[in-house]
Amino acid sequence: MKKIIFTISLVLILAISSFTAFAQDQIIVNIDSNKVEFNEEIGMPFIDENGRTQVPFRATLEKYGATVDWNVESSIAIATIGDTTVEVPVGENFILKNGEEIATDTVAVIVDGRTYLPIRPVIEAFGSEVQWDMGLNTVVITTEPIDAKGIFTEANNKSYEWENCDANVVIDMSMPVPDETGNVQTMDMKVNMYMTMFMNPLKAKISADMSMNVMGEEMIVPVMDMYMNVDEDNYTTYMGMNDGTDSITWMKSTVEDELFAELLNYDEETIKENKELTEKYIEDVKYFGKYTDESGKSLLRMEYTMSGDIYKDMFGEYVEELSNSTNEQELMTAEMLKSFVDGELGDLTFIVYIDEESGEIIKYEMDLGNMILSMVSGMTGIVGEIPEEELELLKEMKATMVMDILNINEAEDFEIPEDALNAPDVSEMELDTVPTPETEDASEVETETEETDSEEE
Repeated sequence: MKKIIFTISLVLILAISSFTAFAQDQIIVNIDSNKVEFNEEIGMPFIDENGRTQVPFRATLEKYGATVDWNVESSIAIATIGDTTVEVPVGENFILKNGEEIATDTVAVIVDGRTYLPIRPVIEAFGSEVQWDMGLNTVVITTEPIDAKGIFTEANNKSYEWENCDANVVIDMSMPVPDETGNVQTMDMKVNMYMTMFMNPLKAKISADMSMNVMGEEMIVPVMDMYMNVDEDNYTTYMGMNDGTDSITWMKSTVEDELFAELLNYDEETIKENKELTEKYIEDVKYFGKYTDESGKSLLRMEYTMSGDIYKDMFGEYVEELSNSTNEQELMTAEMLKSFVDGELGDLTFIVYIDEESGEIIKYEMDLGNMILSMVSGMTGIVGEIPEEELELLKEMKATMVMDILNINEAEDFEIPEDALNAPDVSEMELDTVPTPETEDASEVETETEETDSEEE
């Protein structure tokens, strides 16, 4: 049980410290955040055999502000803005900008009597920026330069100044599981969490519920309440399991680790170092346009990619030190963090929404599939060897997280319940004395063998 609680708390901490929409079938084209309207009469955008987006020539370029023409004899689409003319010959792997040839990796085509052109090279020839927002299946065209990295960096730095906030977190997971006959079915699971966090010193309150659909059957998993707090030399996790009634069984786990506690508590020096690390390891930031949320706020949608090497810089020496320890808890920590430090996650990509008025990041989206797979694969020292067939199924798992940030610096303070504070520490308990959500009477917990009695969960 100690390992279970420790694992859950560390996963949550890593997810919080790192802070995806599913693709739509229809391809959208936005020019300066204004949607280009298409229909069957004028044509619909599509992805060609080379993986490039083709758009109806006239509808797109006129919305972009160009004057368009068509040379019937030579089958060339022509677009002009000011003193720039771009010619797009159908079927040729090049376009012409003011007569100068520019190579392309796909060709303009005629489909059902309509001319379609590869959007990126043509728009870039006019000096505008083109991005592909895979999450929203959207071609993003920006006619004026946007300092995406500068906007993101400023917003990210503001988050270090937060004293507290609330957050709604939704994690959607889908993975294949074999049934009794060996056939693979899909299990869908959704985790809903409401969090309150105070930053320095760090303490968190988390309420979670979970629903699962396994082989067509709905299952409701009991609610979990959780608290975490960090002081100068340790962090403590309090976990309360609800058995479906109003009764909650509390357990706590205290990890004495001054270095890790220091990493979680942000003093001025730590904040300065984290800002420098973020700046150092940002690989790319893309601007995906403005969107209006339900409350009417104008939000800037951005994608940023961070090198996975940041974790080596953050945790490398720490993991090396723990790996030489004889303390089981420290060895468990090292095992959990090793996949991060070794760079097995690769680069990490996030979607953020920034409130244009306040400049604050108010929403995160992240694909968690690779992170979970890497962490599970690296936990063999904790959970034992994982069969190859199970790892193959895990590779097909899909997991996304959406986190809405609320009440920045206005979150309601909280106290950890007395029942949680007075709960037994699982590090001092044996298996047969750990209460479970099904029964609070330790005498009702049965063990099957003498070996099980002595085994530490």
